Amino acid sequence: MEEKKKKRIWPIILIVGAAVFLAGIILVLLLGTAGIYIFVTQSRKNFTNTYSYANHIANMNTTNMPTTVITTGGAPYDYTFINDVLTKDEASVEAWINKYYPGSSIQKNVYSDSGTAYWVVNSTSLMNSVSIDGVIVNYDHIEFHLSDGYAEEIMFILDPDIGVFNKMYSDFEALYGPKQPYVGKKDIITVLTLPNYEYVSYDWYENDFDGYYSLRLTRSNNQTGAQNLIGISKN
Repeated sequence: MEEKKKKRIWPIILIVGAAVFLAGIILVLLLGTAGIYIFVTQSRKNFTNTYSYANHIANMNTTNMPTTVITTGGAPYDYTFINDVLTKDEASVEAWINKYYPGSSIQKNVYSDSGTAYWVVNSTSLMNSVSIDGVIVNYDHIEFHLSDGYAEEIMFILDPDIGVFNKMYSDFEALYGPKQPYVGKKDIITVLTLPNYEYVSYDWYENDFDGYYSLRLTRSNNQTGAQNLIGISKN
């Protein structure tokens, strides 16, 4: 009789033991997953809270900045004239605009939620050409991308003709080498609503360009029409 009771108890003990063992494994996995989640979330939060373009500028290595080339009156500005505007604060940007494009209008578009701003600079008179390593850039107006109150990129807005875009790429390719284009994808909604949509960009980063700045050539075509631009940035 006693042996029968023991035989009945052992399966119960094994089942309970297995259940406790599995529960322990599940608890460990849950605690581990929760710990990883908390760590990743906190890391992202700390990165978001501490990073700013201003801090980036403060720790930036400027030893490779190209020497500013001073040009004579009437000659195209050498692109290195941007040394006095990129990574500078808003007051310096405005002073730079007034120096090189006196009498221009400045439209300041501020996006407070993202900490970014776009300034559009127009002039009633023809803007002076810019030379990028001998490539002459003629443009209609300029735009600035500002991050956290500092100029991160200057953009020269070109004639929107596709021939101008192709010519610019050919000239830059000869100087800095060929690049694969980044082509913006079109979803079905874009195909239906914006059949002429286009976005193509070529990027020459620091090591490709001048060792300090990055250069991009972009063509876009959307509801506002076609646009070609040359952007120089310090990220």
